[in-house]
Amino acid sequence: MGWPKQIGGGKRRLGILAWAVLLLIGSLVLQDGVAFAQADGEDQPKGLFDAYDVRVIRPRFFTKARRAEFGGQLSVVMNQTFIYTYLMTGILNYHFTEALGVEVDGSFGFSLDKEDKTLLKSSFNISTQIQRTQYQFLGSLVWTPLYGKYQLASGKLIYFDTFLIGGGGMTGIDYQYDHCQASSSGTTVTPPAANTKGYFGGIIGIGQRFFIDKNTSLRFEVRDNIFSVNERDGSCDPEYAADKATAINNVTMQVGASRFL
Repeated sequence: MGWPKQIGGGKRRLGILAWAVLLLIGSLVLQDGVAFAQADGEDQPKGLFDAYDVRVIRPRFFTKARRAEFGGQLSVVMNQTFIYTYLMTGILNYHFTEALGVEVDGSFGFSLDKEDKTLLKSSFNISTQIQRTQYQFLGSLVWTPLYGKYQLASGKLIYFDTFLIGGGGMTGIDYQYDHCQASSSGTTVTPPAANTKGYFGGIIGIGQRFFIDKNTSLRFEVRDNIFSVNERDGSCDPEYAADKATAINNVTMQVGASRFL
C-alpha cells in the first residue's frame, strides 16, 4: 500500500496523521495479544492476590486461632426437682484454629431446698433423697462451625459464633443424709457422716459467643453432664445396701463472659 497522493500540503498532513493513528491502534492490539498469550502461559507475572487461597471482600473481624480464652460463668442445674443448684464456673480455652480448640473448666457451688421439699417434710413427714452437685472438673474438645452476624434495626452489627462441646470429667456429689429417719418400728440407724464423693462421666453441649470487641465476648451455653452414681453411697445404712448404679443427668444453663489473650 502506498502513501496518499500529495494533492496539497494540508491533505498530505492529514494523510500522515491518519497513518499515525492506524499504527497506534495496531500497536495497542499487538500488546493486548501478547498480554493474553502470557496469561495463558506458565510464565505469567504474579498477581497481587496469587498468594492467597481464599479471597473475601472483608476478612473475619473476630479471630480466635492460636489465642487463649479465659472467663467466668454462673451455672444453674435446671432439671432438679427438690433443690436449686448454683455453680460458679471458671473456664480456660485454647483455640488451635478458628474451628477447633480445647477447654478445661472447674465449678464449685451450693444447693438450696425448694418449697416442695420443705412441705413434704413438715406436712407429711416425707424425706427425699437428694444428689447435691458440689463441684465439677471437666475437659472438652470445642468445635466452632458457625460464624456470623446479626444486623439490628438501627444498623448496628452484632458478631457471634456457635460452638459444640464434648468431653468428660469428674462431678462431686455432696451427701448430707438428711433423708434418714427412724423406721416404723422406732429403731434409728445412725447414718454416715456427711461427705462428698466424685464420679466420672461425660458432657455434651452447645453455646454461643457474642463479641463485644476483638478481645471480649459474652457466652451462653447449655450442657448435659451425664454420670453414674452408686446408690449405696447415699444409703442410710451402706453396710447392708446393695451396689446399684444409677444414671444422673445434670442439665446446666451457663451465662458469663470471656476474654481473649
